[in-house]
Amino acid sequence: MAKPGTPTPHDDLFRALLSDRQRAGAFLRDHLPNEIAGQLHSDPPEILDGSFIDEALRSTQSDVLLEVKTKSNDPAFVYVLAEHKSTPDIGLPLQLAGYMVEIWKRYAGGRAGKLRALPPIIPIVCYHGSANWTVPDGIASMIAGQGSEALSFLPGERYILRNLSALDVDTLSLDPALKAGFIAMRQEALKHLKALAEGLSGNERLQMQVLEYILRTYPDLDFARLQAELRRARYLELEAKVGTIAETLIAEGEARGEARGKRQGLVEGEARGEARGEARGKRRGLAEGKAISLIQFLERRFGPLPEASKVKIMDASVSELDTWIDGVFDTKSVEALLGDIH
Repeated sequence: MAKPGTPTPHDDLFRALLSDRQRAGAFLRDHLPNEIAGQLHSDPPEILDGSFIDEALRSTQSDVLLEVKTKSNDPAFVYVLAEHKSTPDIGLPLQLAGYMVEIWKRYAGGRAGKLRALPPIIPIVCYHGSANWTVPDGIASMIAGQGSEALSFLPGERYILRNLSALDVDTLSLDPALKAGFIAMRQEALKHLKALAEGLSGNERLQMQVLEYILRTYPDLDFARLQAELRRARYLELEAKVGTIAETLIAEGEARGEARGKRQGLVEGEARGEARGEARGKRRGLAEGKAISLIQFLERRFGPLPEASKVKIMDASVSELDTWIDGVFDTKSVEALLGDIH
């Protein structure tokens, strides 16, 4: 079994969407070709622990392994690999073949009886990037000299691609929660706000996961517009959660800055033999964390800040930063919040 990797927003959301057996079953019904689905039992799949992704690729890929039964009651696996890069990786078929081999090795555990009867693995690749999918459809397309059958020694011949970016929104899934999650992954939360909100209705945990994903990963998120649209459509519960998550993200930034400052202060104090070095570094780090978080949220609302505004924020005291942070969600402009910039 591969070692568990460091979680990322993409990985967190993808796993959350397929962590429920009913949703995983809906995913298979939505996205397996009929000739394959017709050979599988209709019971929801089992969700198996473990990941098979290389550590170096964990920030750009995530995976889920499902166990299903064929209609003859034999075991089979569905391996779902999510490719999170905005530009697809041409080496993906090789990686996919390696992951499938690892699944079989784990299943067999070196036992001869199981090695002689490996269950089928159905690979599905989910892609939601902005660029067109130009990856070969299997290893056969990557190997020179495939005109000769004598050279066709292939560990894996094909995979199923579901390009989430290219699908019509209505065909993303018949399951409302899955559709909402895929809409978030496509960065179309504002464009399809009704489908997003209604798909998340009644599932508080998934609401928090999807909204945190949106706040963490959307590069040009208009925070004020998101809250305004939620309020206008009377999705008040989601609006409140957006505010709560935003406050948490600000607090995280402050904590990181404080920790950096504390470490810096300890070094200063040790070098100079002065205890006040730690306190000074801690204060500086706390202010830095608050300043960075404030800049990030202002840029999400109003776009890139002028350099003078950034300088004023980075030079501000903790008390000034606290005042600005309290008003960041209500202010009409950067100038109204910060006052004169000299």
